[in-house]
Amino acid sequence: MKFDYIIKNGNLVSRENSFEADIGITDGKISAIGKELGGDAEEGVYDAGGCYVTPGFIDSHTHMSLPVSNTVSSDDFFTGGRAGAWGGVTTIIDFTTPEPGQTPAEAIRERKKEAGTCPIDFSFHGTLYGYNSLGPEDLQEAIDMGVTSFKFFTAYGESNRRTPDGELLEALTEIGKLDGLAMVHCENDEIIAKNREELKSAGKRSIEYHPESRPDYSESVAVGEVIHLANASESNLHLAHLTTKESVELLNRGKGSGIDLSGETCPQYLLLTEARYEDEDGHRYASTPPLRLDEDREALWHALDSGVLDSVATDHCPFRNDQKDEFGDDFLKIPQGLPGVETLGSLMFSEGVRKDRLSIERMVELISENPARRFGLYPEKGSLKVGTDADIVVLDPDIQKTIEPGNLHMNTDFNPFTGKTSHGWPLFVFLSGRPVLEGEKFVGREGGGSWINRRKRHQSG
Repeated sequence: MKFDYIIKNGNLVSRENSFEADIGITDGKISAIGKELGGDAEEGVYDAGGCYVTPGFIDSHTHMSLPVSNTVSSDDFFTGGRAGAWGGVTTIIDFTTPEPGQTPAEAIRERKKEAGTCPIDFSFHGTLYGYNSLGPEDLQEAIDMGVTSFKFFTAYGESNRRTPDGELLEALTEIGKLDGLAMVHCENDEIIAKNREELKSAGKRSIEYHPESRPDYSESVAVGEVIHLANASESNLHLAHLTTKESVELLNRGKGSGIDLSGETCPQYLLLTEARYEDEDGHRYASTPPLRLDEDREALWHALDSGVLDSVATDHCPFRNDQKDEFGDDFLKIPQGLPGVETLGSLMFSEGVRKDRLSIERMVELISENPARRFGLYPEKGSLKVGTDADIVVLDPDIQKTIEPGNLHMNTDFNPFTGKTSHGWPLFVFLSGRPVLEGEKFVGREGGGSWINRRKRHQSG
């Protein structure tokens, strides 16, 4: 049998098990799996001995070229996608950035133009600010274009991004009828507005007051409310970037009530605490929601291991130091966001698998298979099955790096994990059956990724 490529001697990992086998790749697809595959490889044979072979990682929450706080996040779709490939990410799901009056379909078309340089595969969540100017036909048009999930905010009223509860209930109802998926950023806007105003009046604007402005209960109050709305509307709900112990307890109870519900967290909430805001460069760690406490970190890890949390995404929204330093003494104005797309896989392996917080199978489930299933990409993405896209990571557990911005490829001179030694990095990465990373060399190309039309949620399993 003839193949384009063969990956030999690897330990193949799925959520069910791990086993030694070779993978044959033909015409961009996995065409054979077996021990000691015979046949020729016209393009090349890659030795994965001693390595894990996994489906390509999926970062289902990124913000490339995001306009925010009078600036723009520092990675565009090329630099961010290339950095993702260095870390084993072969698919990102970013967000539309609608202008006032734009329909979801118009915002999708505009964003696709921006994303045309992406070197890995990509899709979008449809961002919606409010809902009263839209109708079911607008949602259906977006779904027909392959965007089957829609992002809402319960916060950011000051910038008109918040969707009021009544409009949110209406939107959730329509999304449920269309079998789409609602993704919600949960923080209580009134609590935050009150706290921010009080801190501002007291002259408390330095970054150490950021967690006080958006306390843990501002998140859990919103999580509880949104779960109730999803229950009332019979909608399908995904909770973005959960950070607190109480939030995951509410998520667990919501799942127990029978709601079609999922939740994610991010590496920064698993590994960092609000103590970072006391550092000299603490303002550079600004993100929303804020970093939390050790007890929250431990609750998040437990929820990942137990199955309460379904996925890990990065909320990748990088800025250069000068973009944040300009507002270093005023957390009310500083652009919020952290880099992460390149370090997702290694941090989950190093801090999760190596420290016995997660099995390797569970890690693959959290950053590959589960997001593929939830967001309508499975089985083409998120699996190692004959006939599926050959998006493959050969992860070498013995490769280690001390994380520094200069060691990485994201377009920023700041990294929140600087100084941490992280084990487990890709040796090879394949996208649609062709190598995009070979050792220390990126071999993909600008614009080499493809737009992915996603299925509705119920069709993805």
